[in-house]
Amino acid sequence: MKTRRFAILAVILGMAFGVSAQDVTESKYGADSVNCVTKLSIYREYFKQWEATKYSPESVSGEMIEAWREVFLSCPRSSQLIYTNGEKILDYLIRKNPKDKDAYIDTLCLLMDTRIQCFPNDPKTGLSQVASIMGRKGMLIYNYNKKRYEEAYNVLKAAVALDPSQLQGAFIDAYFKATIDMVNNEKEEKMTIINVYQELTDVLDGNIKVLAEKETQLLEARTNAEESNDAEAVASFDKQIEKNEKSIVNYKGVKNNVDNLFQPYASCEDLIKVFSAKMAETPDDVNLLKRITTILDKKDCTDSKLFLDASKNLYELEPSPEAAYNIGIQEFKNKRYNEAAKYFEQATASENNDRVYRAYRNLAFCHQNVGSFGKAREAAKKASQVDPTAGEPYLIIAQLYAESGKQFSGDVESKAVFWVAVDKCFKAKQIDPTVADRANALIHAYSQHFPSTETIFFNDYAEGQSFTVGGWINETTTIRAAK
Repeated sequence: MKTRRFAILAVILGMAFGVSAQDVTESKYGADSVNCVTKLSIYREYFKQWEATKYSPESVSGEMIEAWREVFLSCPRSSQLIYTNGEKILDYLIRKNPKDKDAYIDTLCLLMDTRIQCFPNDPKTGLSQVASIMGRKGMLIYNYNKKRYEEAYNVLKAAVALDPSQLQGAFIDAYFKATIDMVNNEKEEKMTIINVYQELTDVLDGNIKVLAEKETQLLEARTNAEESNDAEAVASFDKQIEKNEKSIVNYKGVKNNVDNLFQPYASCEDLIKVFSAKMAETPDDVNLLKRITTILDKKDCTDSKLFLDASKNLYELEPSPEAAYNIGIQEFKNKRYNEAAKYFEQATASENNDRVYRAYRNLAFCHQNVGSFGKAREAAKKASQVDPTAGEPYLIIAQLYAESGKQFSGDVESKAVFWVAVDKCFKAKQIDPTVADRANALIHAYSQHFPSTETIFFNDYAEGQSFTVGGWINETTTIRAAK
């Protein structure tokens, strides 16, 4: 077995001495098309057998690897499967030969670089896939050998600069980890972590926004298909919606992980220290002021003098939705809710999806604090439209409903607000698991205020019956008794 492994290693490493000289401008099947097609057939057949065993180590075939290598060397443009299958082959070899891991990683890098050269565009869509391949390359380097963090960092940095929209969540996660390694090993300054953090959260927010907009379109299309009784189309849209929702959950998970990784470098004290020094150097740097106010806001460091000074400087230099948002934060903390509302209204014009969501959410809080419940609900609904996957807007509405009991008279009517409040809590945790604990706490509290079975009966109602809560709420719910 050991002899066979060394033989396989020699076969793989042999690529490094030949592929660079291969003329990838030749025809699809290379100079010797007969040999290429023959080797393609051999390697694919063996690969299918290996795939059928779920890539069992016992089923690896030396003939498969040798044929695959020949295809890669002689006709690298024949199929993209050469590269996707090649990754699996190399993954197996890297894991099974830890002593020669770096040699295999080098071969993997060669594989990815050649794929970029031969297939810069996706054959299915015609769109560039270079940044995506680079992102995957950087992620694999980092995941296989953390000691090669600098190499991974440079590759991933270049991928982000080329086209951040192509980066999958796993690539972003690896990039931020490699960035932290660079700083911890004193190859980059601490500010780099802050800059990359903001860069990546912007990428994640942008990708989530695109997916949220796509989900809205898919839901509308599904509704139309359902109304047309097109069962096949409905089933197709259901699959697309499920896939889209999984992507949103994935990106949100990565964003949460990036936030957690950032925490050790994100204490208010540390951030203020780093940013204060930078702002002292260039107090009129608009991009720096945006970075300061955005990150201090996200990390709840808005009570600092730095945040206020940066916000004022930014608003004077470049009156914008972003600057207005930061002033709104200060006004809100000073309990000047009507003034804060004016700035948050301006902030809703931002091009940053996360900022728009926060502006509408905070606007809802402003209206809630001055007793304008209708306006507060309208703002919360707009927040949920901006981010359909966020549960917090529904919790805000639930609290608005629960606070409205005094506006209604009658033993049942005054308690009915808690039914619709609980409905919103269930909706919140259904679409956003991250708010489940808060939603459950409110459900427990509000359920205590449901009318008793006797009260429902003596007012000529029945549990399970439909009930419309009137007034400004005007929503239909289901009658339930306190348990």
